[in-house]
Amino acid sequence: MSFKLTPPYKIDWTSIFRLGDDEGEGINGVTTNSGNIIINKNICDSDQLNNTISHEAVHVDQIKRGDMHYDDKYIYWKGKKHLRSKLQEGDKKLPWEQEAYKKEKPIKNKK
Repeated sequence: MSFKLTPPYKIDWTSIFRLGDDEGEGINGVTTNSGNIIINKNICDSDQLNNTISHEAVHVDQIKRGDMHYDDKYIYWKGKKHLRSKLQEGDKKLPWEQEAYKKEKPIKNKK
């Protein structure tokens, strides 16, 4: 007889890299099709960093579920093609971004 043990913890193998702002002005993070997260190295605020990582982690999950992937020309969301040149990346109206914005860790107001 065999059985499967489930560990009492979750292992997350997502790689996170800090690189320059090569994606464009104002881009805090990017998720690759391979499930890696690239964070703008200029983010210094820990709340902003956590917010960005939590947002991009939702995109990692979307890719793992098979809901999203992309190439140079299109973003594919749940079987539909969206032309990237007509999209404002990060727009809160896009369905994959709606989920990410909803689940990201909020940035605390510092006084």
